[in-house]
Amino acid sequence: MDEKKKDIDYEFMAVWQAFYRRHNANFFDVFFYDREKLTNEDIKRVIQKVSDFFQLPVPVVQDKCETIAKVMTCEDASECELYYNWQMMTRAGVNNKDSLTLVIVHEMSHQFLYHTRFMLFDNEMWIQELAADMLVGGFSILGGDVGTGKYKYALETLPASLTHPEGKLRAKIVEYGRKYAWDLITIHHYHDVKDLLKGLPAFVYGHYSELQESWEKVSIEDVAETPFAFGENVDVEALPNNTYGTRLLEDYIKRIKEKQNENNGQ
Repeated sequence: MDEKKKDIDYEFMAVWQAFYRRHNANFFDVFFYDREKLTNEDIKRVIQKVSDFFQLPVPVVQDKCETIAKVMTCEDASECELYYNWQMMTRAGVNNKDSLTLVIVHEMSHQFLYHTRFMLFDNEMWIQELAADMLVGGFSILGGDVGTGKYKYALETLPASLTHPEGKLRAKIVEYGRKYAWDLITIHHYHDVKDLLKGLPAFVYGHYSELQESWEKVSIEDVAETPFAFGENVDVEALPNNTYGTRLLEDYIKRIKEKQNENNGQ
């Protein structure tokens, strides 16, 4: 084989692999390829870009967090607080600008959805998480072809919990959100961010049995020995104010207590 042609073939293969793993990443792709060192200024620019996308004020930013990232939402969006831990992110595979950007999109989605309730499933918290990940998928198209491979890989490792649906389903809705955003653009039906969420009911109902089966595994009947799940030892008034999780958790605990009262009355 001609050496020059051989070099061209390898070069083409490398380019193709780099393109493919932007949205389809395995373990080696995530931890050994496309890693980037980001400065605080890089991260600030990412947060600014995401805030502009949602037409929200730039949140108060803290670079210390006990998890990868979290947001403290607020009635007044200018008081929203965003926390992140870059070291924990890199260990989870969020180790370049694209994957970081999508984590920030997910968190800021909760502030964007502060006043929104979908009422599509028994656990509203799960739907809020799916909505945030659908917006992640939409942003990956509208924000300039942002790679989703690392973000989806990190999601797929996460189990279902009381507050979050199974990570594999979340990764699916990211890809669904990408396709939905592309379709909206193609038929000239995209006007603002909320248009991206019009496809959420179709996804939820299309995966309803999957959601239901997963929810039953972590529902109150299956964790009957856990006081937290029943809300018996949870002081709602003592929970942090103005957080996305607290507002939904309050609703969840109240529903559980109402159900317990009904059962005790029977």
